[in-house]
Amino acid sequence: MGDDGKLCYFESHLKYQIITREVTLQRKSKKTPWGINVSNIIARLDDGLQLYLATVQSLDEKGIAKKMGLKEHDQILEVNGKCVRDWTSDNLLAELTECTSVVIVIITVEDRAVTDLFLMASREHDLSYLWALRKLVKLSICNIDFSGEGLDVSTITTLLQELIVTNCSLKCITQIKGLSRLKSLKRLILTHNSLTDLDDKTMLKLKELTDLQLGYNLIRSFPNVVTKMEKLEELSLIHNQISLLPDEVVQMRSLEKLHLDNNVLTELPEYVTLQLPQLRALTLENNKLKPNTRSTQQTRSKFYYKIGLE
Repeated sequence: MGDDGKLCYFESHLKYQIITREVTLQRKSKKTPWGINVSNIIARLDDGLQLYLATVQSLDEKGIAKKMGLKEHDQILEVNGKCVRDWTSDNLLAELTECTSVVIVIITVEDRAVTDLFLMASREHDLSYLWALRKLVKLSICNIDFSGEGLDVSTITTLLQELIVTNCSLKCITQIKGLSRLKSLKRLILTHNSLTDLDDKTMLKLKELTDLQLGYNLIRSFPNVVTKMEKLEELSLIHNQISLLPDEVVQMRSLEKLHLDNNVLTELPEYVTLQLPQLRALTLENNKLKPNTRSTQQTRSKFYYKIGLE
């Protein structure tokens, strides 16, 4: 993380876009075959719904589809501007049968195997293709405005382990639609937004979450729901407006790092140092803590990190 609290990206292996290709097929009449066979791989979602991943199974050597650039194992994403994730292979072939001109958007085997994706404002359209990346493990999104319709991850793979949505004007966590179904999520970063609170129902379903970063938001009260997240090891609430730590903090038995810099805390309860056995890093700079309280002195001596005193 950079000195200004914003995330820095240096990994050269990151993909910054979803690479797709558009292919236009034309024929003189509906009787002329396209020369394409399509099969479906079915991806079943937790809520009982399923996605149909339409894949080119085979191509006739002299057929129109092969001549125009389609390849075996290409996955079809759109036909004439229509998303095909809910179409069976029969639906897809019926659509192709009725047309003499077809525009198909496809993604190759290699390009849909992306595991680490970082999207910025210029790639906003790529969000509509996230459902096709069934091996995605890390998704980072920055500078895309979600204040209106929000971010929809309801069809994204549940293999996702890390989700970063920063500087995206989120006002509430429920604007990330389908977040609660990401059962494998270990790291969630929602910094530089306009969040005021968390949704208990959503957060409690993220049972594998170990790292939660909510810095640079508008949170006034310590979100009690995090005290019920049994695997949480690191929590950052820097640059918010929190004035009080609740007693329930002692329930966070797995917590190793707690970052509360740049809030308005006036007192640090004694149990923070006495009853959190795993805690090894605590940062409290730029708060309004009283310098001579027993808990402040204990914290100052126990932790290497500085504690800002008024």
